[in-house]
Amino acid sequence: MATCRLNDVNPVAYLAETLDAIINGHPQTQIEELMPWRFRKTSSPNP
Repeated sequence: MATCRLNDVNPVAYLAETLDAIINGHPQTQIEELMPWRFRKTSSPNP
């Protein structure tokens, strides 16, 4: 949670989406994609 705060990420949203990704079979080889600094910020506009 501290890493979320350092990266200006909502910890609750991060945890919910990360757990959902893991439950849905996110590959272990791509774990880097689930790190807080790679998490899309909810305040950022969608590309």
